[in-house]
Amino acid sequence: MAERPGYLLHKAGLVLVEDAEKALADVGMRIRYFFVLAALAGGPELSQQDLSRLLNLDPTTVVTVIDEMERNKHVERRRNPADRRRYNLILTDSGREALATADRVASEVEAEFFGALGDGEREALRGMLGRLLAGRWPASVCSD
Repeated sequence: MAERPGYLLHKAGLVLVEDAEKALADVGMRIRYFFVLAALAGGPELSQQDLSRLLNLDPTTVVTVIDEMERNKHVERRRNPADRRRYNLILTDSGREALATADRVASEVEAEFFGALGDGEREALRGMLGRLLAGRWPASVCSD
């Protein structure tokens, strides 16, 4: 298995997520909550269905996370004017503050995790991953 780049990539991702999960717990957050905050801050308004596809989370899990975020006043559900059956999810100011805190924690975890790589190597890795995902994620999973 150690010779297979796909497995090594998967394992590295698992280790990074585990490290981030532990660090985020110190600020009272789980990683999927952070991912949802970050996705909602990242561009166009998203629905719960969009989030489910974008983050590869079960729709029931997304509803649970959004319900929690709504209780915490980090997100608001607003009717989609183009499709009254759907809700767009909007970050509140409180949600942006929570994201800023979590983003600092995640950045520290990533800096430590990728610390064995030089700046050029990290940038090359990011570029390679971008090419591998081109046309597959994220835009491809958010279009209806």
